[in-house]
Amino acid sequence: MADLNDRNQEDLEASEEAPKYPEGKKEDRQETGREPESMFVRERILNKAESRRKWINRIAVLVVSAVIFGVVSCLVFAGLKPHAEKWFSKEPPETAIHIPKDEETTAAAETAPPETTTEETETEEDIKDVVESAVESYRWSVQDYENLYEAMSQTAAGVNTGIVTVTTRTQETDWFNNTIETEGKASGVIWNVTASEMLVLTSYQVSENETTVEVTFCNGTKVSAFVKAADGKTGIAIVCVPLGSVDEVTKSAVSQVPLGNSFGAKIGQPVILAGSPKDYVGSVAYGMITYVRTSVQKEDAEVRMLYTDVSTSAQATGFVLNLDGQIIGMITSKTVGTNTGAIGISDLKTVIERLSNGVPLAYLGVIGQDVTAEISEKYQVPRGIYVSDAVLEGPAYNVGIQSGDVIVGLDGTEVLTVKELQSYLEGKNPGDTVLVKAQRIGREGYTEIEFPVGLGVR
Repeated sequence: MADLNDRNQEDLEASEEAPKYPEGKKEDRQETGREPESMFVRERILNKAESRRKWINRIAVLVVSAVIFGVVSCLVFAGLKPHAEKWFSKEPPETAIHIPKDEETTAAAETAPPETTTEETETEEDIKDVVESAVESYRWSVQDYENLYEAMSQTAAGVNTGIVTVTTRTQETDWFNNTIETEGKASGVIWNVTASEMLVLTSYQVSENETTVEVTFCNGTKVSAFVKAADGKTGIAIVCVPLGSVDEVTKSAVSQVPLGNSFGAKIGQPVILAGSPKDYVGSVAYGMITYVRTSVQKEDAEVRMLYTDVSTSAQATGFVLNLDGQIIGMITSKTVGTNTGAIGISDLKTVIERLSNGVPLAYLGVIGQDVTAEISEKYQVPRGIYVSDAVLEGPAYNVGIQSGDVIVGLDGTEVLTVKELQSYLEGKNPGDTVLVKAQRIGREGYTEIEFPVGLGVR
């Protein structure tokens, strides 16, 4: 029995020492002289089949992304459409709002003596004497002054229903990443109401770096608005209030203030100042026109200035009205100074019309004076527009027009006055090219020179 156990133990040890090879591999080892590779079970992890819910989620994400892309594309196309039409369309946009121009009475017509007979002259002199005698003999009472101011007060009250407050808010970030909100206010007037919008005439300052614009009407209603267009050269802007955002109560409470004719303004004429002549919107002042300056040179323009005896602050904005409640002048930041004045509204009507239609104004960039026949003969200067200044970096300056040149024509058309230059540019659009013909002084006298100028935007 012991011998049997010893033999079994030896067989077990022998079997452990002998290497074991997989079937059919021993011959391979003998032929190659290498130990065979160990056999392992090779496994590959397959992706788990996606569930139906995951497919639905993916489709939902795809649909939402497509909707967002479509909305963003529509907004981008809507924003670029007006600019694309302006860039690629050669025809000027259709004018929806039109303001008839006022005819200025010429100096000759004002000073020309009437053709009358001796009998008619004597009759007129007799009437004049009677009127002067009646005025001198009349004694003004306190009641007369009260009646006068009562009438002016009623006119001002009617105008104030068309006066609004334009509030702008701008947000900025300081060095410490704190948000700072800046608020500005200016008075405005409802000058036109269309089927879809209320147009407010106001000061240019509301368009400077505005983030949000809000209009407050006479009854306290506040409505969001936006700056439709602005002109920094004259200092005016047009703010648009969508008519659909104004409730019926407010529509019935407000009124439209008409534009008058400033060419008929005279020294001594009583006027009403409305808007914010005394620093706060809704203030009113009464006075009279003390001086009318008929020729004030502006960039590419010549305007009439009306000065009153009403003292205002440096922040004053507003409007000068006649006793019929019509606007005949506009007070802007460009006209406030030692002697506060107002630009005659007749000189602004074309600017107001184009801004109200969202049409930008063309800009040449010259300040000039008329060379009349008398001046031409006296100083031996060609008739035309004497360029007293070519605005730095303006279109005219950039092509070489300089102070001392005399502009005599545009695109082959004779142009001899600033008013003619202004009228010609009013029919042009930014980006148009005009051929400016000028005379320049040299050693041998004046020489004709031409400048093709690409008009800029005011």
